Amino acid sequence: MAESKREIQKQHMAAMSRAERSYVRRTALKRRLWKLFRFLILFGIGFVILYPLLYMISCTFRESGDMTDPTVLWVPRHPTLSIIRETTEAMDFWEALKNTLILNVGCSFVQVVSCALTGYGFARFSFRGKKLLFGIVILMILVPTQVITLPLFFQFRFFGIRGVFSKNLIDTMWTMYLPAMTANGIRSGLMILIFRQFFRGLPRELEDAAYIDGCGPFMTFVRVMVPNALPAFLTVFLFSIVWYWNDYYVSTMFFHNTRTISTMLYNLDSEISLRLFGDATIKMNPREQIVWKQASCLISITPLLIMYTFLQKHFTEGIERSGLVG
Repeated sequence: MAESKREIQKQHMAAMSRAERSYVRRTALKRRLWKLFRFLILFGIGFVILYPLLYMISCTFRESGDMTDPTVLWVPRHPTLSIIRETTEAMDFWEALKNTLILNVGCSFVQVVSCALTGYGFARFSFRGKKLLFGIVILMILVPTQVITLPLFFQFRFFGIRGVFSKNLIDTMWTMYLPAMTANGIRSGLMILIFRQFFRGLPRELEDAAYIDGCGPFMTFVRVMVPNALPAFLTVFLFSIVWYWNDYYVSTMFFHNTRTISTMLYNLDSEISLRLFGDATIKMNPREQIVWKQASCLISITPLLIMYTFLQKHFTEGIERSGLVG
């Protein structure tokens, strides 16, 4: 079959004029060069993205002494699992993982619900001060968290009405749950914007049909809009989980005794020194510390990688339909 195709191509080429044959050859050469160029670009981008992960895996399974050996580049000279075991113990990983899941999943769930309701209100209802309030939502995206951290700290330190009722909420999970419940959690402004754009793209006939059937605004949202917005819900939920998982600034500000994955990573140097030498003030060789730091990063991102592996298809679909691309 291949020989017959080649013969047919030769016959076509023989029937062409010299200019036509030259044009066909140039076109074929350009097509091959473009394929090669595209392969090199994609390979380079893939390597840039995967290089940190590959280096992380390589460092995790080598002894600290291999970091000072110039002959060791990728393959460890002394493969070992002791670094993972020491890092897991130093991070108190399972306790930190439990606290992170309680905090992460819970806050992400309530934040998605509150941001969805807020975004739906901005997308479908007209009310006085709507533009002003939506401007505040945009400011939530633009203004860095550091600007409002100190006022939030004093608000949670003396939560309530002074002289009537006051309670210290610092080092409790309410410091994360209360902002999430009121659509003021981590990156909530962006989540509101995503929901607003998604709900604006849904046809109004869906709501009109629900109103005719006797549904009110809230039941229309629950029974009609939510089922049609599941891709957006999944996308925002995954974004929220990742942001809460990686957050250490807000966590270290409000939590002193509650250990999470991010706070343990933040204090890993002292925890490793305390676990290995019994003294948190001992300073190790910065190059030898790399193996424990890379192991801790690999352990920390493994749950997210597993989650993304199973939800990749739905996550990509949600991004395409939520207005983030295109």
